[in-house]
Amino acid sequence: MRIDKRLNLVIPVECADGSKVFVHSTPVSSDLFELYWEPVSKAFANIYSGGYSVVAGPRIAAKMLRKVSTEMGMWAGPRGVEQGLVAEIHRLTNVLAPGKRGWEMVPFDEAKTTRLDSDETSEIEGALCFFTVASLTHRKADLPAVLAGAADLWGAQTTLLDCTEFMNSLPTSTGTASSGEKAST
Repeated sequence: MRIDKRLNLVIPVECADGSKVFVHSTPVSSDLFELYWEPVSKAFANIYSGGYSVVAGPRIAAKMLRKVSTEMGMWAGPRGVEQGLVAEIHRLTNVLAPGKRGWEMVPFDEAKTTRLDSDETSEIEGALCFFTVASLTHRKADLPAVLAGAADLWGAQTTLLDCTEFMNSLPTSTGTASSGEKAST
């Protein structure tokens, strides 16, 4: 696994209906981290001090971020973590799903209601929050080992490719089958 500066995250997800989708997420900006550094840092500290680390961290990170932010009075409201940081994580995330004419790119918030069930959504949100919290909080020197460990446990990867480039690198697929061939560009 290669960890790069952009840390675009890709999570393969086996859906309850048997299909496979890919979740592609671009990292939040450092400016956004400046606004939410305290709840992000506290969530990070609670994940590690609670013994969750890279094993359970991706599963509980969204819940921990919400818990910490609520306790700090920073969860709700137009500048709260929910509508600021979490909404931006969602905005920067797309789901690549097989469709009638190949891979379709669906915004995460839309996919939550049209393509993913609540368990899949919860797992994805946890992983997105964990990778966001970890990548914003760990020292750059420690990031490769931490994110590689988490990615290996959770089947994720990082890539330099933006969402469209990553989608074009996938085998040609439709809602019912994959040809195994790469999409032509």
